[in-house]
Amino acid sequence: LTTRLLTTARLDAQEIVLHVAPVGVGPLIEEVIVSLKDRLACKKILVKIEPDDLILSCDRPLMVALLTQFIDNACKYSNPETTIAINIASDKSEVVFSIHSWGPVISPVDRERIFDRYYRASSATNRAAGTGIGLSVSKRVALIHGGHVWVTSEEAEGTTFFAAIPTKTPQKGLR
Repeated sequence: LTTRLLTTARLDAQEIVLHVAPVGVGPLIEEVIVSLKDRLACKKILVKIEPDDLILSCDRPLMVALLTQFIDNACKYSNPETTIAINIASDKSEVVFSIHSWGPVISPVDRERIFDRYYRASSATNRAAGTGIGLSVSKRVALIHGGHVWVTSEEAEGTTFFAAIPTKTPQKGLR
């Protein structure tokens, strides 16, 4: 919580300077999954990266924070013994991360605000421990990389969180 609050404060104060470097997406995802191994122990994780040797120019610690939040939320809110699918695809302009899970549907009203700081979904079935900070940090991380985030959630399709990060991330950051 303290780390998230400090990261949020730095992002808001525009004190973050991006340290952009080429990062292997496979090792990046593996790092996040290993850091969440206890939480993910009862989940099946399916990872698909295309191309499998995908490299992204980004600030690694910030991308770890974004992806950790997305995968942790998928674990926290998904139905027991379901699969969490992590898909990463690239075209010439961006890399799109998608984290899909099956669980309670996020209402359209909540989808509009879910990336706002301190906002928690209103449905009682969606309640899990949290502060409403993590997804706002994820959004801010994507924005300072020149990207964006969004979510889809339907009964028949499940819930998917997306982050699109340009292949050419700005070098300056927020200062």
